[in-house]
Amino acid sequence: MGLKSQLSEFLLKKADAPHVPALDVGFVPSLPSRILDSDEPHPESTPLPSSPDAEGQTFVICYVNAKEAQSTRRITVHALKRTSEARVLLFARCAETKEIMSFRADRIKYCMDVTGEIYEPPAMFLVEIFGLGPSDAELLAAETAGRGITWPPKDEAYCVLRQQLRNELTLLTAMAESDGLVSLVESEAILAYARRRSDRLGIHLDEARTYKLQGFIRRLRPTEDQINAAIDDISARPAKAQMDMVLACSEVMLADGLAHTEEIELLEKVRADLARG
Repeated sequence: MGLKSQLSEFLLKKADAPHVPALDVGFVPSLPSRILDSDEPHPESTPLPSSPDAEGQTFVICYVNAKEAQSTRRITVHALKRTSEARVLLFARCAETKEIMSFRADRIKYCMDVTGEIYEPPAMFLVEIFGLGPSDAELLAAETAGRGITWPPKDEAYCVLRQQLRNELTLLTAMAESDGLVSLVESEAILAYARRRSDRLGIHLDEARTYKLQGFIRRLRPTEDQINAAIDDISARPAKAQMDMVLACSEVMLADGLAHTEEIELLEKVRADLARG
């Protein structure tokens, strides 16, 4: 059994575990009496080009629905879509309801990052973490909160880097999260790997890009679809590239000194299979 089958079985089993996204700060959700209180799905919505970059991003939102009921909850984004009314929707798994729900971006009062930092209004935070260009940014902002904002130009090189590393970062983060959370030291190990890869790609990872990429890694909680796509991509690469990925996974898992026996055994099996060719 090679890289694809072993990692699929291990990581997807872990992804189904009932843990909720961990934050650096204490958090108590606040939900109205009608727990499924987000907006109804919009069947005519279409995915935004940046939707793949948004998938797996996890943070807290304070949301005010169409009936003016306010809630605070942890969400993991699965997709970004645009409605026929030119509104941006976040399709996300709510950690509190354990349901996939839709949230209109212009009805989000504020966001709280995994670090506890609050962004109110949330438009600039969402634009940055999703990598949106100015035109989609205008759709995302609330009508009042969006006025007078000068949207920064899209960092095309950073977007290319994130796209190039999407599957590798997904796999490394999934391995780090296999024990229920991604620690700061694990995220730093993943960032060190990203620095090496960015050098090979010829993309300079300056202070601003490093800050954005570290935030992206820390709030990434890979979905099942992401994990499957990452494993399919990496298992199709040459054996040496697969072995490099296994070594990177090992570095990340050992970074906090808390690797579990089943994790080490998995990597040793995969490494042995690859060495045999």
